[in-house]
Amino acid sequence: MKVFIAPVLFVAFLLVLNPLGPAERAAAEVPAIARLQDSRPLGPAPAPRQRSRKPFWHHGGAKSLARAKEEAAILAPTLPRSPRALVSSTVVAGFDGIDEISTIGEPPDGAIAVSPTYLVEAVNDALSMWTKTYDPSGQLSAVTEVISAADLNLFLGTNPGCYTLANDFFGVVSDPSLDYDAANDRFMLSMIGFDQLFFTSSLCIAVTETGDPTGNWFIYAFPVSPFSSLLDFPRAVIGSDGHIYLSGNLVLPAPGEPVFDHARVYAFKTSDMYVGSDTTPRLAVVGNDPETGLPADSPTPARAVGVSGMYFVSASSPSPSLTGSTITLWKWSDPFGSNTLSRQGHVTVSAYSQPPNALQPGALPAGVTDCADPNAQCITTNDARNLAAYWSRGTVWATHAVGCTQGGAPAACVQWYQLGSLDGVPALLQQGIVDDPDPGHYRFFPSLAVDGNGNVALVYAYSSATDYAGIRYTTISAGAQGPETVLKAGEATLMEPRYGDYAGTALDPHDNLTIWHVEEYAKNLSGVLLPTGWGTWVSAIQIAAAPPPTGDFSIVATPTAPAPILPGGSQSYVVTVEALSGFTGTVSLSVSGLPAGASGSLSPSAVAAPGTSTLNVVTRAATPGGTYALTITAISGGLTHTTTVTLAVQDFSISVSPSSRTVSRGSSTSYAVTVNVINGFGSPVTFTSLTGVPRGVTYSPNPLSTAGAPFTLTMSASRTTRKGTYVLTITATGAGMARSATFRLTVNN
Repeated sequence: MKVFIAPVLFVAFLLVLNPLGPAERAAAEVPAIARLQDSRPLGPAPAPRQRSRKPFWHHGGAKSLARAKEEAAILAPTLPRSPRALVSSTVVAGFDGIDEISTIGEPPDGAIAVSPTYLVEAVNDALSMWTKTYDPSGQLSAVTEVISAADLNLFLGTNPGCYTLANDFFGVVSDPSLDYDAANDRFMLSMIGFDQLFFTSSLCIAVTETGDPTGNWFIYAFPVSPFSSLLDFPRAVIGSDGHIYLSGNLVLPAPGEPVFDHARVYAFKTSDMYVGSDTTPRLAVVGNDPETGLPADSPTPARAVGVSGMYFVSASSPSPSLTGSTITLWKWSDPFGSNTLSRQGHVTVSAYSQPPNALQPGALPAGVTDCADPNAQCITTNDARNLAAYWSRGTVWATHAVGCTQGGAPAACVQWYQLGSLDGVPALLQQGIVDDPDPGHYRFFPSLAVDGNGNVALVYAYSSATDYAGIRYTTISAGAQGPETVLKAGEATLMEPRYGDYAGTALDPHDNLTIWHVEEYAKNLSGVLLPTGWGTWVSAIQIAAAPPPTGDFSIVATPTAPAPILPGGSQSYVVTVEALSGFTGTVSLSVSGLPAGASGSLSPSAVAAPGTSTLNVVTRAATPGGTYALTITAISGGLTHTTTVTLAVQDFSISVSPSSRTVSRGSSTSYAVTVNVINGFGSPVTFTSLTGVPRGVTYSPNPLSTAGAPFTLTMSASRTTRKGTYVLTITATGAGMARSATFRLTVNN
């Protein structure tokens, strides 16, 4: 969470006024609508603005973390090195993203989401967007920027409930998460809005109206309870069950520095948010860590979960103890139904300590011997909390930075895990560490994603006394790590060595093989006022440990034309993928063509051929009746196939003919009112109201006819009726739905 200043005033008074209340309290929210505005500079780069610096709140407090880092520098454990294998990979793209000149945020953090067409990056205070172009073989050929560093203070500030600099003098937004919903073709952005004066916060969540992120977004602001609190380090993903899941650490004001109270999780209905309807989230409090007995720290929702519900991973913190060794798995099932949040269990891994801060060139000026010296310019590596989780084939991969020993010297290393048996007692399938046989090489802030073949790209920042802070990656395939590869070399010494808290990694649904990543690096900005600072690097990786798909595949969905359903109902289709000519590969599935107010989810969203998936389409009462062609698209490598099914929604409408009549005072006129049936709608229709009738006008029949057949509505104007044109609305209900029609009545003379 970032702040300009830290004015925590009258803390005890605020706590008295705003006690922690029930954790289940959450308010219904109606969104604002906004578009992202390109802020690409038209001339020379602007002078740097006042930095918005973001502190890091460790659950045990800053002093506790500093003490644990100092202990780690002396007694960091030696972790087992991972087996190495020559897992080949290719960097297919790499280019500069948002940098320090484009935003007032510091540090940037980093989030990324990718659709078959668009690539979106978010950092603290800014968002950029690109389109992707492919050659006939399905390989990426070009990436074109369409929005440059849009100001997220202005964008999210469209909703006054989101505390930003655009609508609140003490407001800031921070900690971005991005995700893409392939089943519904929607993007999601989440951040925290924070009023520093009153120490109050809200969750700012924006979703696109369509699959085009350059168009309209619905912007929601959900207040965090109690009033004086901050939901720090929020991380959000989209589940395959139609919910957005978000986790965060609740921080309360206190004398000296804020204190961590507990971790909590939220669920939001995409069926409401994708159509801009008001919605009420569900929230739950996460329990205690089994190793420390204290509230669990930073449970991370797993990206790309292909089953109903959500899995969260948390790591035990080695503070105040010297080491930690416990990774805990949580599962939240049916948050808007049975609502069960359970601690599935935990696994024991190799003991780890807090990661020591990292050396960089120039980190130790004359007379300074280690990073604990306040005059050192070492890179802040934060703590050992879990930073990324990713679901693949019924398992969850996770990673974080830890303290370890290299050649007898302490360093920051990257540790990773794979957990199985997710719906029972979790099992540790494998674990590993990215380290170095020689001392003095630091790795920190890792992120990961898994491709359609089950291969992992693990990406992280690195530095040393001779290496500026840059970005490297390694691959994990069949339990073995590949060689380290430099994605982006650092270019300068960071004079503000506060680093981003996390990076972003996402799988491209275009081929289910390309893995995109964004992370901070030390950039030479070549400016007079700002010669060095942070930049971000956007890159794409393809792992070739598994052979590319051969042969071809087919796709079919049944039923192709099921019986009509009523608005608010659901319809399921079975999607079958068959392998042809020796095809071996994973097929990514998505659906398009859904009517307004309907959502569709494919479970699973990726199928290893031969295999099946279930498309479940859920409509709302507001979904208009009609027959819709839904296109199911299947992609693997350069192969794309589609199949079409229909969704028939029953409905009725009302028509009034003619739409306008004129009547003289003291006379009458009439209209023909008709019920129009859509797709065999057969429920009784009752006319319930007629509104807008002016004083002095009566109508017949009164009460209105309940017959579904056409009837004549007679309007009689008295001699005292005021002249003018009036808009009348007639409403009927049927099968729990209300439908209306408007018409005009003009009274003269």
